[in-house]
Amino acid sequence: MIFEIRAKDGLGRVAKLSINGKNIETPCLMPVINPNLPLITPKEMKRLFKTDIIIANSYTLYKSFDIENIHKFLDFDGIIVTDSGSFQLMQYGDIDITNKEIVMYQNKIGVDVATFLDIPTKPYANYEKAKRDLEITIERGEEARMLREGELNGTIQGAAYLDLRKYASVQMSKYDFDIYPIGAVVPLLMEYDFSKLTEIILTCKKYLPINKPVHLFGAGHPLIFALTVLLGCDLFDSAAYALYANDNRYLTSYGTKNLNDMKYLPCSCPICSEYTLEELKASEEKIKLLALHNLYATYEEIKKIKESIHENSLWNFVESRIRNHPRLYYAYKKIKEYSDYIGKIDPFIKNTSLFYTGEETKIRPLVTEAKKRLKRVSTKRDTSNPLFNYPKALAFTFPFNIEGDIDLDFDQNVESLKTIFDYQFGRGTGKKFLKDTTVKKSKTNRIRYIYGKELLATLRARDNLFTLTSEGAKRLHRILKYPYYRVMASEQVVPFILEGRDLLSKFAVSWDTDLRAYEEVLVIDSNDFLLGTGKLMLSPKELEYFERGVAVKIRATVKL
Repeated sequence: MIFEIRAKDGLGRVAKLSINGKNIETPCLMPVINPNLPLITPKEMKRLFKTDIIIANSYTLYKSFDIENIHKFLDFDGIIVTDSGSFQLMQYGDIDITNKEIVMYQNKIGVDVATFLDIPTKPYANYEKAKRDLEITIERGEEARMLREGELNGTIQGAAYLDLRKYASVQMSKYDFDIYPIGAVVPLLMEYDFSKLTEIILTCKKYLPINKPVHLFGAGHPLIFALTVLLGCDLFDSAAYALYANDNRYLTSYGTKNLNDMKYLPCSCPICSEYTLEELKASEEKIKLLALHNLYATYEEIKKIKESIHENSLWNFVESRIRNHPRLYYAYKKIKEYSDYIGKIDPFIKNTSLFYTGEETKIRPLVTEAKKRLKRVSTKRDTSNPLFNYPKALAFTFPFNIEGDIDLDFDQNVESLKTIFDYQFGRGTGKKFLKDTTVKKSKTNRIRYIYGKELLATLRARDNLFTLTSEGAKRLHRILKYPYYRVMASEQVVPFILEGRDLLSKFAVSWDTDLRAYEEVLVIDSNDFLLGTGKLMLSPKELEYFERGVAVKIRATVKL
């Protein structure tokens, strides 16, 4: 299995997930397929939605069909994931198959990702029962790891008890599963207990390997996708599109509507564009058509989330979505309790402005980190907005440049540049770096370029932070002592870095642990010889785990 981050924001990531040579992009929806109740076939999903991954229940298949090859049986050449029968176990208390039998059955029919027979304890079960169930789940996970021929889910249980979820995450991580589903959360979703769901997800994320995808079992409503992706969930499975259609319910990103209570179809998907509300209600295919709409609405929300991750605007997007339900809003506030953990992974530099949407914006880890870094600056804090008290010299600088808060009459000068430099690279660096330099302004009369004998740095218009040339990197390298703002490359890739190739995470040896993703960094060899400068693409925490993907996107290399 290959899991490689392509873009990130918060704990959310757009990533390439490759299983058995088949590729998908996360965050991703896995529609649930029930061959006993065929409504929309996998082939139709592939044609209409470009669906490349589905999920089915291996226990149901085992009981109802004689299958030799799951891909031929379902007529689907994409990735097929199977659950184990744990849902039936939770519903009925017992099922007539063992853990070994269900794992071997999944091997036999050729599923791409199998699931062992974990015990999903309902969230508010007795603590002792939850603990006993979890111990059995961990034992079965260890057994399944030895039996499974291929990729395997390592489901995390523990009911609503965070200490058990932590214990499960630590123990299951030892067996190096390929995907880590968080199980038994459907009752929380049905009760709209999003606060407890948030605590469970973040507790598990904190102790699971960061280089493995996390699947939120049973979560298929677009209402909760944005928040749960921000919290680090990569995969979702949905039977909601069909179950809700059978119950005459219409999915939207802001909640569920009963078709009989509606006056209009507030959607432009092919179904809602072709049919009027009355035509849809009267159609003999109403359930299938409604299921199709529900899938369109679900996939649309996933696409919007992925776009916001690429834009580094996921936090802004989530803060717009949590207004759709009061319990989502209060769940979002739980993030404050995990701010230190999230802040170490969340990119510190964004491609978009920080939008202030209300009191909830104050809990973003980015805001906490920016306040901490303001301590590097000795300039008087003579300007304020709802989030910060800061020096006017940082008026254009991210994240202080809250939309609509910029003083367009502010005139930059060399002293203001020192303040920006101190904020970005550390106290006192501005005075040393800018010694014996000249500046060049843009057509808008803003300082853009810093020169010594050659161009040293550019002040980006987007966020008013510095990017360095090779000469600027040399100067900063002399100012900052090891290991500050450094990423060390393996000796075997030094020649390639000097040619301008990116530093891959596999060949990043060590780094300044206080760095944050998307910062400007110096790339060095084992002797602290400067090789180049560029943008750090992964956080130090991610660099510990990931062996695929770019660690530093090289912008400039030194001239030998």
